[in-house]
Amino acid sequence: MSEQDGVSRRSVLLGAGAAAGALGLGGSRLTSLSVDPAAASVEQFLDRNDVLHGYCSPNCRGKCQMDVYVRDGQIRKVEPKVPDNPDYKRSCTLGLSHMQRAYNPTRLKYPMKRTDWSPGDPNPTGRGPDAEFERIEWDEALDYVADEMLRVREEYSPESVYFELGSGTDGIGATVYNRLAGAFGGTMKAWSIDINVGLGFRRVTGAGYFNTPTNQATDIENANTIVIWGGNIFESRFQMDASKVLDAKQNGAKIVVVDPVYNTTTAKADVWLPIEPGKDGHLAMAMIYTVFEEDYLDEQFLRERTLGPALVREDGSLLKTADVFDDGDDETPVALDEASGEPVALEPETYGEYALFGEYEVDGETVTTGLTEIREAAADYAPEEMAEYVGVDAENIRQTVRWLGTRGPGGILTGLGVDRYVYGHIFGQAYAILLALLGQYGMSGCVTGGLTQGGGFTSDYGAVEGAPGSRSLQQKGILSAMAGDDEKPIKAMYAMASNFTANQMPDRQAWLDALENVDMVAVADMQHTPNVQHADVVLPASHWFEREDVTGSWTQPHVRYREPAHEPLWESKSDHWMLVRLAERLGYGEHFDRDRETTLQKVLDAEDRFTLEDLREKGTFFDDSAPEIIWQGEFNTPSGRLELYDEDAPSEDGTSLEVPVPMESRTSPDYELADEYPLTFLQKHSRWRIHSQFGRMPYLRQIETEPVVDIHPSDAEERDIEDGEYVRIYNDRGELVVKARYNEGYRPGMVNVNQGWWGEDYIRGHHNDLTHTDVSDAIENFAFYDTRVEVEPAPDDIDTSQYTDPDRAPWLGGSNGGGDN
Repeated sequence: MSEQDGVSRRSVLLGAGAAAGALGLGGSRLTSLSVDPAAASVEQFLDRNDVLHGYCSPNCRGKCQMDVYVRDGQIRKVEPKVPDNPDYKRSCTLGLSHMQRAYNPTRLKYPMKRTDWSPGDPNPTGRGPDAEFERIEWDEALDYVADEMLRVREEYSPESVYFELGSGTDGIGATVYNRLAGAFGGTMKAWSIDINVGLGFRRVTGAGYFNTPTNQATDIENANTIVIWGGNIFESRFQMDASKVLDAKQNGAKIVVVDPVYNTTTAKADVWLPIEPGKDGHLAMAMIYTVFEEDYLDEQFLRERTLGPALVREDGSLLKTADVFDDGDDETPVALDEASGEPVALEPETYGEYALFGEYEVDGETVTTGLTEIREAAADYAPEEMAEYVGVDAENIRQTVRWLGTRGPGGILTGLGVDRYVYGHIFGQAYAILLALLGQYGMSGCVTGGLTQGGGFTSDYGAVEGAPGSRSLQQKGILSAMAGDDEKPIKAMYAMASNFTANQMPDRQAWLDALENVDMVAVADMQHTPNVQHADVVLPASHWFEREDVTGSWTQPHVRYREPAHEPLWESKSDHWMLVRLAERLGYGEHFDRDRETTLQKVLDAEDRFTLEDLREKGTFFDDSAPEIIWQGEFNTPSGRLELYDEDAPSEDGTSLEVPVPMESRTSPDYELADEYPLTFLQKHSRWRIHSQFGRMPYLRQIETEPVVDIHPSDAEERDIEDGEYVRIYNDRGELVVKARYNEGYRPGMVNVNQGWWGEDYIRGHHNDLTHTDVSDAIENFAFYDTRVEVEPAPDDIDTSQYTDPDRAPWLGGSNGGGDN
C-alpha cells in the first residue's frame, strides 16, 4: 500500500519519526521535516536568532508566559518569561518541553481520510485501532466536512451537527470556532466535568462553576491558615498556587491537607486529614458542628452579610417583607430585631442586632432562623461521632476549626477531587457555609476556593448578528444525542483540540458505541490522538508556537501575546485557517477574515487599554482591573447576602437541601455492589501530563514509562499480588491490565491509575472503561472517582512486550529537544 493510497497509524508515526529524527541528529535545518518540498516553507525565518514572546495553552488554566529561543529557524529552548507583574513568573516541566512537542513525530502532517469512509457510506465500524487513512488535499478535506454538514442540516437539523470544542487549546481559534457554530446553528457542549463543588458553592455565594473563586494568587501569602481540600496542588497546580502556599507557610501559616492520599502536597502539611473517599460532606458538617459547639461564630459578619438571621417558616420558605409589611415585597427576607422583638427587613450589607437563634411567633406564624436550621442539621455530626466513618481523628478535625476560627484570615483552597463524586455539590454548599460562619470572606488572606482571580481583555467579536446561535447540551446530553436518543440526533461532528470521545469521557465504550450513529467525524488536532484514530476526516493543526495569538487567563491577571517561531510544519494549519475556509464553504465567509492579523485586530478592537502592537512589543499586559480581594460589597445572590439557608434548594433522592445533608453514592459501605467490587477507583492527574496532553514527550515518558495501579500493600497481599506484578482491574463495565505498584500513601480500600493515558498505552482495556456516567439529580456532573472495582493477578498469557520492545514507539527516540542550547 502506498502512502498516497493508504496510511496506517504506524506508518504515519514512522514517517514522522524519520523526519523529526533528521532534525535532531546533526542540527539539520527545519526544512528536513518536509515530506513535500513545497511544504513547511520557513525560509523567511531562517535568519532569525531571537527570543520570542510565547505562552502555553493547555487546560491547566495557567497559560504561562514563556520566552521562546529561536536559532537558525528552529526552537532551541523555552524558559519562563518575566511578565508585566513579576510576581506571576512561572512555568512547569510540561511547558518547558514544547521543543519536543513542536517537533514530535506523532504530529499530524497532512489532511487524511479514513480509507473505508465515504459520504453516504460511513462504515462507522471501521473507526478505531485498525483504521487506516489516506492522504488527501486540503480542499478535498474541507469539502468533505462542509458537504456533510450541509447534508445533515438539510436531512435532520442544524443542531444535528456537533461542534466539539475541546480543552486542548485557546486563543482566537476557539473564538472563531464558537462564532462559526453559532452562525451555523449547530450543537455545542456545556460541561459535565468538574462543576460539582463550584455549583454547590454558587448556591450560597452567587459565584462558582469550574472550582470556586478566591482572591488573587498573590494574596495567598497573607493567609494564616490554609486548608487544601481535595487537590494535590504541588503536582497538578504547582504553576498557579504552590509557590504562594509556600510563601504563606514561610510567613507562619498553618497548612492542613484533606486528602485520602499521602502525596507531594500532604508532605507540606502541619496536619493531614486522611479522609475516606467520598465523605467530604460529612467532614465539613463535623467542622460546622465544631464551630457552633466551640463558639467560633463571627456574629457581626453573620448579621451584616448572610441569611443567618433570616426567618424560616415551618414549610421551609423564608418569611418576606410582603408577609409582614404593607409596603413589602416578595423578595426581601425578614429578620427579628433582638431588642424590640419586631420583624425588620434584612437588606444586603446592613448590620442590625438581629436574632441569630431561636423560635418565634411573627404574625401568627412559627418561625426559626437560618442559623438555627444549620445548627440542627449539624447536630448529628460531632467529630467524635464522625471520626471512624470519615477516617479522620476527631481532635484533628477540631484543631483545624480552631486554627480557622482563631488565627485570623484563612480558609479553604479547593482542588477538583471532590467534584468527581456524585454528591460533591453538597460539599460545595457545606464548606461555603463553614467559611461564612467564621467570617472568612472579603478580607486579605481569606481563601475561599481554588480559582484565583485572572485577567483578560474586552472584546465584542462574538456572535454573528442575526445568527441562530448554537444549541447547548451538557455532555451527558451529547452522549444521548449521539446515540440517537434525541429529537435532533447528532449525525456529524467537528472536533477541535478534543480527545474527549475516544479517551477522556467516562464509560468510554458507551461513547464509542454512540459514535457509530454519527455519519461523519472530523477531528482537527496537533497529534495523532485516540480521537483522531476514530475520525473519518483528519485535519492537521499547527503547534501553538507556529501561530500568532492572544489570550487571557482564569488564574492570573495577565493578557499574553504569542508570536510564531516559524511557519506551520508540513501541511498543518492553524484552526483559524481551517475554520475561515470552512465558513466560506458553508456560506458564512462574509463574517470571517482570512487574514489572521485582521481577526486579531477585530478581537481586540473594543479594548482601550492596549493594542495589538503594544502586546507585540511587551508580550504581556497586567490587568489591574482584576480585584485582588473579592467578596467585597453585595453578593451576587437574590438577597445580596450569603444564602446560608437556601429556600430554592434542589433535592437529591427526595431529600431537600435547604441546608447541607451529606450523601454518598458508590463510596457508601451500603452500596449494593460494595462486596463484589470493594475498592474505590481513583484516576488522579499526573504531573507529567495535562489530562491526555503531553503524553508523547520522550523526556517525560522516561519518567512515567507505563501506566501502573497504586495499591496499598495490605490490599495487594490479600489478593496474592506482588509489587511489580501485572494485574487485572475490573467491574461490571470493563477491565484494565496494568502493573501493580505498592504505595502506602494510599488508604487501604482504594486504588489509583493516573488518568490521561491513551488506549494504546494499555495492554488491555482502558481506565475509562471502568468509570460510569451516573450523575446526581441536582447537577449533571460526571463522577469519575465514584467508581468501584476489584483487582486480581493478570492472566498468565498477557503480552507486556510493548513496554520493552525497542520498536514499540518510534517517537520515543525520534524526537529532538530543540538542538543544542
